[in-house]
Amino acid sequence: MASLRNNDTDHSDDSDGEEALPAPKNKFRLFLRGRDISKSITGRQPDTQCRISLDPGAPSKYETEIVYNSSNPVFTKPLPLDYESGSQLLIYVDIYVCKGKCKTNSSPELECIGRVTFDVKDIVSNPTKNPTKTKASRLRKGGTIYAYIEQVFSSQTECLSLQLRAQSLVFTKSKLRNSLAASTPLALGKPTTYFQLSRPASSSSSPWVVVYRSPSVTESDTPVWDEALIDLNSICSDGTALSASSVRISIYTKKKKKCKEIGSFETTIQYLLESCQAEEAARSTFELQPKAIKGRQSNEKRGKIMVVSANMHRPDEVRQQSQRMMSGVLSRGESSPLLEICSSTSKFSEYVNAGLDIDLCVAIDFTSSNGDPKKPGTLHYSREYSRDGMSNDYTNVIESIVGEVEKYSKSKEFPVWGFGAKFPSDASPKLPIEELQVQHFFQCGQTQSAIGTEGVLDAYRYVFGLEFYMSGPTVILPVIKAALSRANKVHKAPTKQLKYTVLLILTDGVVNDLESTKKLIVKYRHLPLSFVIVGIGRADFTAMNEWNNQVDLRGRFTFVEFRTLQFDPEALSRKALERLPEDVADYFISREK
Repeated sequence: MASLRNNDTDHSDDSDGEEALPAPKNKFRLFLRGRDISKSITGRQPDTQCRISLDPGAPSKYETEIVYNSSNPVFTKPLPLDYESGSQLLIYVDIYVCKGKCKTNSSPELECIGRVTFDVKDIVSNPTKNPTKTKASRLRKGGTIYAYIEQVFSSQTECLSLQLRAQSLVFTKSKLRNSLAASTPLALGKPTTYFQLSRPASSSSSPWVVVYRSPSVTESDTPVWDEALIDLNSICSDGTALSASSVRISIYTKKKKKCKEIGSFETTIQYLLESCQAEEAARSTFELQPKAIKGRQSNEKRGKIMVVSANMHRPDEVRQQSQRMMSGVLSRGESSPLLEICSSTSKFSEYVNAGLDIDLCVAIDFTSSNGDPKKPGTLHYSREYSRDGMSNDYTNVIESIVGEVEKYSKSKEFPVWGFGAKFPSDASPKLPIEELQVQHFFQCGQTQSAIGTEGVLDAYRYVFGLEFYMSGPTVILPVIKAALSRANKVHKAPTKQLKYTVLLILTDGVVNDLESTKKLIVKYRHLPLSFVIVGIGRADFTAMNEWNNQVDLRGRFTFVEFRTLQFDPEALSRKALERLPEDVADYFISREK
């Protein structure tokens, strides 16, 4: 339901001449990696770089580092993104390789070998279809580029300074060469090495994300690498405490044709910090383990790594908070399943990753002010009253908003309700229309719940195959009470669930008894429920627009006038759902207090 785009569209006419508020943005990072990049272009393992733009015709906005001697490059430099709820962002990635031999101390001559395009919304907004948060796109000249996106939960500037030293590196598989290297190192030369620091990914497609790659140290079997300054947010990307933040440090040797891993070890940030507090002679070392081959892990030792220095650089206040986290002391006492995500910095994406399930209810206005659906120009006009292919303002709203919300529903089962119509009585089928009772709450469709967006559309269209009479007035209290009942069951459930209800109401007219409706919404604003009302047609929606800015309603209620955004479905869904991420976080945080 979230997306990133710089939207310069003028929405100054959205709400009675008032300037529309910008939608809230979350910060994300985009990581790229390649696989099987063609060697035929350069005749060897390519030196690769990615250049990224948000406009297909504009110069690149961002570029990665160059990864040398690898047809499977992993780029450590992420692209920062400000991701706006409900919109779309296309990212254009151009892949370049160095012509000839690429030197690190000079400007390389690069050749573009292809472009791939990713839609951020497809990667982060559909946890059911894409739990890995990774998308792949193939290059015409051979190879695949993978994009992985994750949310940044902190804007603080903490960093880890880390310096490592290696001892007794085994940089070749040959026992004879290893023996010769140990006795007469000059005979074989010494390796050029670098290290990578990775942390666990929140997806299954790639278990580790490389967040730092050091400069190389040439010709040394006991290298001391330059001090690394690593953004702590890139390591603790999911808000994990430092004491539990795992990292993997891998040592590589650079050869003429490609880079090879010597070995790696896994540890935590806390242990790295603690390991250098003792005197140098008493410090513990980390044994390098070779990479597992076909699932088999060798016990062969490939060298040792010592932490020369490891320190945190941050303001005093943040340092004290970090120390509390590292000591494992939780300020709220006993832990709970939501304790890690219910903090003042909680973001909507945290709940999505933890399994958030949105229960969507849709309520549709069938009052007579919509006009005769058989007549062109009326709001429910259905192309000669046929249920097939019907398209109107109501279906456009359903496709725009329900299509976004369903990505966050596990079951995708949505009840669809109608209000404002009269139906003939089975007991008295000949009863005059004026004597029939107005139904302010009735089921649309043949089943209690519709499946997905198409199911909601089918349930809406099903009503027009029945005998019914549009009536009035516009009363939404019954549908609100039905949604409140569903939300209350979740709220009072003995086992806490990551479930949240959204009631989407589509109406063409001024709602009757506004004051009672408002009081009901305010009274139950403690429940996991948000109200989204879309005004369709040209009625006077002044009162509803004013509700958007009332303090007692803000945070659980959003009103959008369809005609101001009818030609921009993305802007419509963005406007309608812009407060939902904040509503969700606000509810779950308050529930844990």
